[in-house]
Amino acid sequence: MRVLFVYNEVESLGLQYLSSALRHAGHETGLVFDPRLFDFFRREYSNRLAARLFSFRRELMQRIEQFEPDVVGFQVLTANAGWCQGWAREIRRRLPGVTIVAGGYHATASAEVVLRSGPYDWILRGEAEDALVELVGSLEDARETSAPVDTSIPNLAYLDHEQRFVENPLRPYEQDLDRFHDPDKELFWQLGPPFTVGHLVQWRRGCPWGCTFCGNNTYRRIYYPGRKDYMYTRSFLRSRSVDSVLAELRRVKANYAPQIMRINDDDICADEPWLKQLAERMTDAERVPFKCFAIPNNINERTVVYLKQIGCAQIQMGVQSLNADIRKLIGRPNSDEQIARAIDLCRQHEIGLFVDQIFGLPGETEDDCKQLERFYSEHRPDCVSVYWLDIWAGADMLQQAVDSGTISESQAQIIRSTSEPGDISTRRNYHNRFARPYATRLEVHNSYSPGFARLLLKSGLWRVWGALNLFRFTRVWYAWKHARQLDRWPAAREGYDLSWARFPRFFQHFMGLRIKSWFSRRNPLPLVALAPVGPARRQRTRAERGAQTPHVPAEQLVPQAHTPPGHHAA
Repeated sequence: MRVLFVYNEVESLGLQYLSSALRHAGHETGLVFDPRLFDFFRREYSNRLAARLFSFRRELMQRIEQFEPDVVGFQVLTANAGWCQGWAREIRRRLPGVTIVAGGYHATASAEVVLRSGPYDWILRGEAEDALVELVGSLEDARETSAPVDTSIPNLAYLDHEQRFVENPLRPYEQDLDRFHDPDKELFWQLGPPFTVGHLVQWRRGCPWGCTFCGNNTYRRIYYPGRKDYMYTRSFLRSRSVDSVLAELRRVKANYAPQIMRINDDDICADEPWLKQLAERMTDAERVPFKCFAIPNNINERTVVYLKQIGCAQIQMGVQSLNADIRKLIGRPNSDEQIARAIDLCRQHEIGLFVDQIFGLPGETEDDCKQLERFYSEHRPDCVSVYWLDIWAGADMLQQAVDSGTISESQAQIIRSTSEPGDISTRRNYHNRFARPYATRLEVHNSYSPGFARLLLKSGLWRVWGALNLFRFTRVWYAWKHARQLDRWPAAREGYDLSWARFPRFFQHFMGLRIKSWFSRRNPLPLVALAPVGPARRQRTRAERGAQTPHVPAEQLVPQAHTPPGHHAA
C-alpha cells in the first residue's frame, strides 16, 4: 500500500515513527509538506497577502495526485485542525477512492466531532504505530479479497453504516520502546536545509507531570479513565534502554553528522538513575551537542553534571508562572526556590538556559506580572521566552479557562470543533490586557542588546514598539543573528536560541523554491517540498504482517465507552 502523510510547518517525529513502522511492514510512504509561509498559527508572523503569494497548495495537490496514494494520513492538532480539514476535503474531491486517516491530540480528544465534520474515514487515537500498521494491512486485504475491513482494531474510531460513532478500546501504553524501529528521518531530511541542520530524537515517551495545558494531559485522561491521580502518575513515563539510545546516536553521527540535536523528551531529568547510567557509558563516539527540555523540580547538582557530561548545550526550562496558586492549578508543584536554584545551577555550569513564561493563565494578576522582572533580574537566565496560553481540545485547561472566565463557552466550542480556530492563544483576550505591557518589556530584553533595551525601557519607546508590533521585524533579525552562531555550538551558552536558527533557513529555502518557480519555464513540481518515496519493497503476506504486532489480550485493553462496532461504509 502507498501511504502519504500530509503535514505542515514543523518536523514531526511522530510521523517519522509511523512511516518507519509502515516501511518495515512492507508498505511505501511519502510526505507532502506545506511550509505555510506567512500563514503560521503563530499569528505574529502571518500575512494574508504574502501567504497567498507564497502558497504551494496548487503544486502540492498536483503532486498528491501523481503519487496516487491508497491512504492519506493527517496529524491533527487543535492549531491546524481547520487546515487539515480543508486539505482532506480537497483530496476527497479529487481522489474519491482514497482512504483518509486522522490521528494526533485533537483527533484523539474530539474523535466524534472530527469524524462528523470532516471527510475522514478512520481516526486512530493515542499512540498508533501498531494500530496504523494493522489498519493499512486490513485495508490491503480488503482490496485484494473483498473482505470487510477489520473494525475491531484497538485505538480505532469510526462511523458505522448507520452513522453511529464507534470507539474501540485503547491498547495499553507500550513499555518496551526498544521494540520500535528508528524513526524514518529521510521523510523530512529530503526536504532540504530547514531539516538537515539539526537532528530531532526522542529517548522517552510521556512525562511525569500532567500539566493541564499540555497534550500529555489529554492522553492521561484517556488512558487512565476514572483515576483521580492521573495528573501525577509516573507510569506515563517510559524510557528506551541506554543501549538503544547509544546505538542510535552512533548511527546518527555516521549517517547525518548533525551539528546539534534536539532531544524531544518532555523532561530529560525525569529519570535520574537512567540519566546517570547514560552519562557513565557515553563516549565521544556517541556524544553530540544538544538542546533539551527540563522541569525545575528535577534540575539539581547531580542532573546538571550528567547533562554536561553527555553534551548538553542548552536547556529550555518550563517555568510558566511565578504564582504558586497558578502553578498548583496547572499541575506544576514546584517552588520559587526550586526555579531560582535551577537557573543558578545552569549558569554555574555554563549551560545555556531559556525559560518559558506563559501569559494569560487563569487567575493571573498584574502583581504576578510585576514580579517577573524583579525575579529574573535577580536570577538571570539567558532568555525569558514569552508565550501566550494556547488552549487545546481535550486538556483540563479548556474547562479551567471557561470556569475562570479566561475564555467564553463559545470560544471553547470553537476549540473543540474542527473549524479553523484562528488564534487559539489568549493573547488578544480582553480580560488580560494588563499583561501585555509586561510581556512587551520582556520581549525588549530578549530581542535587543542590553544597552539598547535599557534605552527603550527608560525612554518609554518600548510602548511604541509594542503598539506598532515592531517585534515582527525584530524577530527576523534575531533569528538571523542566532543562525550565524549555529556553526559554533558553544554559542548556546551565550544565550543563542538554537531553535531560532532554523527560522531563517526555513524561510530562505521555501521562499527560494517559490520564487524560482515563478521564473522557471520548467514544470515547478520538482521544486515542491515532497519527500521522495523509498525503494519499492516486497509486499508481505497477510501472515507476515500479522506477526509484526503482538496480540494484546482483551483484558489488557483500556476500556472506552463506545457503541458496539459495525462495518464501516466503504
